[in-house]
Amino acid sequence: MTAPGGTRVVSVAGELDIATAELFGDLLLTALDLDHPWVVVDAGRLDFCDAQGLRALTVAGDLAEALGGRVTIVNARPPVVRLLQITGLSRRFAVTAAAVRPG
Repeated sequence: MTAPGGTRVVSVAGELDIATAELFGDLLLTALDLDHPWVVVDAGRLDFCDAQGLRALTVAGDLAEALGGRVTIVNARPPVVRLLQITGLSRRFAVTAAAVRPG
């Protein structure tokens, strides 16, 4: 999906782990465009992420930055936000947490 302004959006759901990280990483790299190297990762339905998932994000982030862009993570659930904080990646990627809905 492409957001207004040409930024591509990649949604991820379920578990981002050794079984899915390579495909996810390929999708991120495909989403990066030489003319518009900004990608938003919608993590609103992401339940779990392991080291391989973090690696896919980091590789895409490296390429985006080399091209003058950035990877942004939006709608991250608390466990994912916590993982990014613990690993220090919350300082590398722009991360927004999922909105808390009154219940």
